[in-house]
Amino acid sequence: MNVSKTAILTLAALSSHNLTVEAKAIPDINFYSQATAPENSNFTDSINISSLPSTESITRPEILLSQAHNTSKLIANLSTINLHQIRGILEKSWLGKVVEFSAENNYQFRQVTDKIALQIDEESEASLNLNPTLTLLNTLLLVATLLPPVTIGFFWLIRRLIIKELVGEVNKRLTKISKLELSLSQSQKLFTELESHIVTAKQSIEFLHQEAKISKSSVEQIENLKSQFLMQLQVIISEAQEAKHQAMQKISYPVHSATESIKNTQKSKSSEKQPAMIADDYLKIGENQFSEGQYNQALASFEKAITLNSGLSEAWFKRGNVFVKLQRYADAFAAYDRAIAINSDRFEYWFNRGNVFVRLQRYSEALASYDKALSLKPDYVEIWLTRGILLRKLQRYNEALTSYQQALLVQPENVDILHNLGALLGKLERYEEAIATFDKALKIQPNKFEIWYNRGNLLGRLKDFTEAIDSYDKALKIQPDRYEIWYNQGAVLWQIKRYEEAVYCYDQAIKLMPDDYEVWHNRGVALGALEKHDQAVNSYDRAIKIYPQCYQAFLGKAEALLKLKKYEEALSSCNHAIAIKKEFYEGWLCQGRVLEKLANYKEALMAYDQTIAINNNSYEAWRRKGIVLEKIKCYKEALMCYDQAIAIQPDDSESQLKRLTLLSKLQAEGILTKKNKHNLPVNVDVSNNQNKKLKKTQKNNPIVA
Repeated sequence: MNVSKTAILTLAALSSHNLTVEAKAIPDINFYSQATAPENSNFTDSINISSLPSTESITRPEILLSQAHNTSKLIANLSTINLHQIRGILEKSWLGKVVEFSAENNYQFRQVTDKIALQIDEESEASLNLNPTLTLLNTLLLVATLLPPVTIGFFWLIRRLIIKELVGEVNKRLTKISKLELSLSQSQKLFTELESHIVTAKQSIEFLHQEAKISKSSVEQIENLKSQFLMQLQVIISEAQEAKHQAMQKISYPVHSATESIKNTQKSKSSEKQPAMIADDYLKIGENQFSEGQYNQALASFEKAITLNSGLSEAWFKRGNVFVKLQRYADAFAAYDRAIAINSDRFEYWFNRGNVFVRLQRYSEALASYDKALSLKPDYVEIWLTRGILLRKLQRYNEALTSYQQALLVQPENVDILHNLGALLGKLERYEEAIATFDKALKIQPNKFEIWYNRGNLLGRLKDFTEAIDSYDKALKIQPDRYEIWYNQGAVLWQIKRYEEAVYCYDQAIKLMPDDYEVWHNRGVALGALEKHDQAVNSYDRAIKIYPQCYQAFLGKAEALLKLKKYEEALSSCNHAIAIKKEFYEGWLCQGRVLEKLANYKEALMAYDQTIAINNNSYEAWRRKGIVLEKIKCYKEALMCYDQAIAIQPDDSESQLKRLTLLSKLQAEGILTKKNKHNLPVNVDVSNNQNKKLKKTQKNNPIVA
């Protein structure tokens, strides 16, 4: 058989079969609406069509012109082939023989082939119309088989196109690289410009700093000029007022005769002959005005003196004193500096300058000024005393002590020095010496209530409460409206369990200072000691209202509510206290006690464990935990807790009694035997004498559950 004929027949059969299959497989819908964009699309804004609703108005993609032309040409050539001739040739070929043999030996296969043939006859043309793409591919395969030169040319053309595409792509990449290089060079230029701008900015900042310094000095010069201008203006105003006064006097005396006119002329001539006022005159006038509290008038007088004589240091000094009274401390400082610049040997200039530094909180400069003043006047008590007060404020106690002692060498009976020295000795915890110093001062001046008050405070620290109360009483006789005296006296009275008197003192303090939460808290403590728990709760509530974060007030309120058996409210107060200060164990301990009363043993144990975690040495927490463990029948753990409490506080009779009572109970019930007694944490002699001793202790000190 001719090879070309066989190839034609084979390709025709394949084409017919493919056309038939594709025509049957494609459903009757517009499948282009389901197409998606290629993965490697060159479009940056490609849209996934599958996300859009399917519609019949979407048209099919256009076919390239070259493809359409080739397809039409191949179809035209293919149409010239007679289908009957193809069938005849196919029957004579080896492929036809195989098909015929299969059909004869297989009935089912014959039916399938007949059906396929029927479909091919009926739908061949429709299939060609339905799927031109497969026809095009089969035609290209046919042409490649029949015409090898055309195939070679086709592939050569494809090769050229691919090479051209690759060259174009490479050129594009090179173009992008060149653009990137250009951008990089531009970025480097920009970076260089930015560096230059930064250098320029630094130079500008330095220039601005220099300008700021110059401006600051200019402002200071302007301020000096301003003060000088104000001084001159006030002088002019005062002179204008004097001239006005003289003019008014002249106007008020009319001339009635020539004789009176001559007399007035003579008087005016004689007044002109009187000498004008000098700087010292204005200085004296200003001093009188200053002593009378006329500070603005005194300032004007001192400035007149300075205008007449700018080298008069005393006028500058007095001017500074006026500025201090007017609380213009910067102006006072400038005036003192001018006075010192004119005359640096005047100690009072340095002393007052130091006082202004204290007002400006420039303490090191103040001390330097005081030291300079003392170098000029070492026996001036006021400087030593002021210096000691400042050093005490700075907590430089030893240096302050030296200053006070130096002042006492000059004036050993100065009450102010003795008072400050006693207070300083109290700071140094030299209480005996401090009280002796106070006593010495009170012999000189017994009506100084501050000394009695401070003396009472020191006696309270020495736990000499009776003497402390006596000192407070004497202070209150002199000054009964001092809140702090009543407050401290109430605290001392509470220490010696004179609770009624303590409450009275707190009430007096509250009248003078009703918004002090500490007084309300302490009053609640005293009322609790008097078992007036309802009033104590009210007092704690007032403290909490003033200061909602008062941990002690919530804790005290919980204790009072616990005594009133208001356990839910007590638990709420404990929770508030814990929320304020979780790191304090007292709140957890109180919470455990309240939970124990509520029979919530599990949470009570957790509260006691938290207490022990914060303070492992709380013997009360160990004892309370043992009590709870005993209630839930954890006897061994309870005994361990009692032992721990006794180890921390050997004198804790309650823990000892609880432990021995538990041991006796276990022995009586047969739970504890001689055999397992040695397995307990601590061996204790449960003797009758010991039991009697502890029962007696329990009677005298009942356990508060």
